[in-house]
Amino acid sequence: MRNMEIKCRIEVECGSRREAEILNRTLRVDNEGYISSSVAGKVLVAEVEENNAMSLLHTINDFLSCLQLAVEGMKRLKGI
Repeated sequence: MRNMEIKCRIEVECGSRREAEILNRTLRVDNEGYISSSVAGKVLVAEVEENNAMSLLHTINDFLSCLQLAVEGMKRLKGI
């Protein structure tokens, strides 16, 4: 049986390109080696590949948890 490869792409629309870039730089430190990310306009794009569904789920969960913290931090800095 061949190894299964599962891919997931997450797109997060931000308020501006600058916000997307800030989030990307903030998250990149924790994501290195697990998720590739980039910015397209004001959208943060994250892509992950795993050969196991549970590994994919854990990686996505970790990314979303870190994203939530980064967004909350950015809101506090902006006074929202």
